[in-house]
Amino acid sequence: MTTATRYAIVGSGNIGSALARLFARAGVEVAIANTRGPESLREVAAALGPAVQPVALAEALDCDVIFMAVPFPAVEEFGRSRPDWTGKIVVDTTNAYFTPNADEILRGRLSSHYTAEQLPGAEVVKAFNQLPANILAAELDPAVGRRVIFVASDVPAVGDRIADLIGKLGLAAVQLGRIGEGGRLIQARNALVLRNFIEQPMG
Repeated sequence: MTTATRYAIVGSGNIGSALARLFARAGVEVAIANTRGPESLREVAAALGPAVQPVALAEALDCDVIFMAVPFPAVEEFGRSRPDWTGKIVVDTTNAYFTPNADEILRGRLSSHYTAEQLPGAEVVKAFNQLPANILAAELDPAVGRRVIFVASDVPAVGDRIADLIGKLGLAAVQLGRIGEGGRLIQARNALVLRNFIEQPMG
């Protein structure tokens, strides 16, 4: 018997809230957590409906696919939330560009490679970072098309899982290959960041 994948969003700022809205609109169940505890999220979750469930951080981190929707300077602290991330898929939605000491932190690395170092054992996917939160969450008439979300992963099967989820959320996934190759295009401020592409329906 196949167990349903459990999804969680960690972070309730602009991007975390936008992701929660996407899950709610699609009717896909997701847990949401932050460092302030589930009570701080009750009002937001109630407004979005039953698909979005506020939980304690520890419960969110037990899920199979975790959306890391925290500010880039909090990535290291986020990584310390678990001693071992083996078996977890972490979707990195962060952008390091506006972090004052980003160059000092990254030392020439891509931001998602830095993130992977902070999450030993995790399969890291770069996605949901190329658009501002208000555009990401905005509803689009299906007759117009589906908003494109770019995906980069060093493990093709993991990229496929996130691409499949993106489709369930009513969006269109475009896979860019490995993080160090096509994934460079979605590290701010490279070519595909802030590009709001729409996949138009055929016919």
